[in-house]
Amino acid sequence: MARKLRVFIQDTPVHILLKSIDFVPLFKDDEDSLYFFNIIETLSLKLNLKIHSYVISQTYFQFLATPDDIETLPKFMQSLGRQYVLYYNKKYKRVGTLWEGRYKSSLVEPTNYLFDVMCYIEHKLDYIYSSRNKNLYDERSSLVTYHQEYKNLGFTQKNRTENYLKIFNNFDKSKSNMIENFLEKQTVTGSQQYIKELEQKLGLVLTTKQRGRPKKQKEKENKKMYKNLQVLDKEKHKDLKLSSLSDLNFAKQSPFIAVSVQETALVGVKFPIVFTAEKNSALVALVSLGGESLAINNEGKWITNYVPSFLRKYPFSLASTKENEEQKVILIDEDSTLFSKSKGKQLFKKSGEQSETLEHAISFLTANEQQTIVTKNIINEIEKSGILEERDISVGEGDEKKVLVNGFKIVDKEKLYALSDDILASWARRGILTFIDAHLKSLENIQTLFDLASQRQK
Repeated sequence: MARKLRVFIQDTPVHILLKSIDFVPLFKDDEDSLYFFNIIETLSLKLNLKIHSYVISQTYFQFLATPDDIETLPKFMQSLGRQYVLYYNKKYKRVGTLWEGRYKSSLVEPTNYLFDVMCYIEHKLDYIYSSRNKNLYDERSSLVTYHQEYKNLGFTQKNRTENYLKIFNNFDKSKSNMIENFLEKQTVTGSQQYIKELEQKLGLVLTTKQRGRPKKQKEKENKKMYKNLQVLDKEKHKDLKLSSLSDLNFAKQSPFIAVSVQETALVGVKFPIVFTAEKNSALVALVSLGGESLAINNEGKWITNYVPSFLRKYPFSLASTKENEEQKVILIDEDSTLFSKSKGKQLFKKSGEQSETLEHAISFLTANEQQTIVTKNIINEIEKSGILEERDISVGEGDEKKVLVNGFKIVDKEKLYALSDDILASWARRGILTFIDAHLKSLENIQTLFDLASQRQK
């Protein structure tokens, strides 16, 4: 489930590195390097990729550029890689790729880090082609587009080149390790403040996240969802009115939403349905990659037609009393904006009896509680069978690995098929296998989370 996370921000440059595999020379003569350069030139114009700084070396291509949209850079790199490999393999009668895996990329904070990255690239001495003379001396180049920060260096091109030359000559080479680290780990080349602002804007975690259990995260997030749970009291709350639930922003910070077995197929159409990796597992829909919920749009609406019952029961909840676990009490979030004394429908009649609105809410809570019990029993049975395996969603590998979502479990197919026939037959009759199939099918939507994150960036 690991993959590289590509981040796109409009009008923001990206530092890119593409290496040859096993240090294979990319160019055996001048014709090769010129062909490669011409591909870059043609594609950058066609796709409107504004290249500010670059170096083409014998074993790598490195550049700083601003993509026009979220598809620009992937299309550019894919076309460049394929076209040159076809040319090279045909000419030298070889097969296979020339590249060391996918290209590495790092979003660059323009204000504070643009010139550092430019200088880092243009200080390379092993180049065949480079933007160095263009940016330093304004020599002719059809490939380089000046970034606005570069243009801000002066009112004339002479002023700009003079000021950039000073920056270039005073470049602190000790920053090279920092820039290389950002690029190698594919994190953002920027200040902590800049990264924090991006995370809030995108609803993504862009820094390394330590492993942990959803239980602790769930407790933390539920405090945000229910800010002030209190037992419903007909005297204390006799004047309270309830507005209709039209805004789900109360759950915007929740990275996962509890679902029932009966809801798995409905919610799993769009989101992965998994088991939490805690002592008493719960069934949840993953709706985040570490930031805000990707299932709730900017208007506070769930992005599919079916809204999980866990959200629809808000701002009410059901809990057992301390004295008797079988005895239930109704809780409400007193701080919810759905409650007021001036608008909405009354919770209690003047006589103190429950209104139809409250009766409907209690009926829904009761039905939801019954579904929760059924779900819990099925999960316990599945958990005892030993077919659950812990997983995470991450980007990068090895030391570069960043865990975006952690501490959840999924059904291991091999272990499932290894169960005895009588267990499988029993599960088939009771609908458990149908539920497991829906769960496994929903895991395809892990990719959907990345797609939703990309759309939100757009």
